[in-house]
Amino acid sequence: MAVYEYRAINSRGKEVSGIIEAESRFSATQLLKSRDLYPVLISETTTRSISKKRTEISLSSLLERITPKDIAIFTTQFSALIDAGMPVVKAFETIIQQTEKGSLKKVLSVIKEEVNKGVSLADAFRMFPRYFPPLYVNMVKAGEEAGTLEVVMKRMSDYLQAQIELKSKIFASLAYPALMFIVGVGVVFFLVTFVIPTITGIFTEMHQTLPLLTTILLTISGFLKDAWIFILIFFIIVIILYKRFKKTPGGKRMIDRIKLKLPLFGSQYRKIVMARFTRTLATLLSNGVPIVTSFDIVKNIIDNTLIADEIEKARDDIKEGKEISQPLGRSQIFPPVVVNMIAVGEKSGQLEEMLKKVSDIMETELDSSLKRLISLLEPIMILIMGGIVGFVVISILLPIFEMNQLVR
Repeated sequence: MAVYEYRAINSRGKEVSGIIEAESRFSATQLLKSRDLYPVLISETTTRSISKKRTEISLSSLLERITPKDIAIFTTQFSALIDAGMPVVKAFETIIQQTEKGSLKKVLSVIKEEVNKGVSLADAFRMFPRYFPPLYVNMVKAGEEAGTLEVVMKRMSDYLQAQIELKSKIFASLAYPALMFIVGVGVVFFLVTFVIPTITGIFTEMHQTLPLLTTILLTISGFLKDAWIFILIFFIIVIILYKRFKKTPGGKRMIDRIKLKLPLFGSQYRKIVMARFTRTLATLLSNGVPIVTSFDIVKNIIDNTLIADEIEKARDDIKEGKEISQPLGRSQIFPPVVVNMIAVGEKSGQLEEMLKKVSDIMETELDSSLKRLISLLEPIMILIMGGIVGFVVISILLPIFEMNQLVR
């Protein structure tokens, strides 16, 4: 059976769209008519057609974009169904029926059809690298070859859920101070640019010598009022140049080095990368993926060129029969706890378990250090905003006090 995408008119005269499985275009038309739908357009859905529509889908509606959370939910559902003994194709049919997001339904329908034709599940997933990266495909491949697909999918589900939880923790920790900073800057900018000139205009009309603080405030206010559009353009240009610079090999490397050395934030970033590295490597190794292949996959998902280079060196040493911990220890990028526990895991033959423990340690430390960082940032931001507001208030009140003294 093929998968068709359709647009049709229902009995109420409204246009509806969706996907349908049928033996042929004629069968799809008859099936739609049996549902009181009158086809306007029917086209076969293929991997190529979905790829062409990716940009259109993402621009037309963010709600239709397939997110990592969608893939995690699918993996959890698929794992539960095949663990219960349901055949792969039937499991896909069940998930497709209850999936509401049209874009995900199209992708799953194509994968199901490919599996139905005899293509391996791993190769079917490989057709959509945007949603199913090499990590996912290689684990499924290992599970198919070992006959433990249900176990692999359960571990993949746990891994994806853990990654989503880690991202959620980081976002939740940084969301409040970031929002407070943006709102604070916006309010202060609005006051200094548009409100203050109106109030202090009274003092200027009196031709009275203004205090130094008030003069500074008026100078800043006038500059921001006249040049805010140029400041905005400047920041836009800086962002564009930054993105272009980041795409160059040298620029990417420099930015990655700065990320690791940033005060306060550098250590947090390092823990995030280490947690992802150890968790991913442990998941791959525990599911039977060869160690050299595992290092190739992990190297490609680590978004830091310096750390990726050290992982590549470790992979080359493994090919020569050397231990993993030696090149990682020489790099001075990997924390001692990571290197030492990997060394213990290699000597004891429990590398996967040690990697999982390291990942748990890194995530626990990250959670604690983020809480400490936020508890430090909040009072600092309050003090800064309070100082700015205090400066504004004093600058306005000083001329008023001087006027009162003149009246007396």
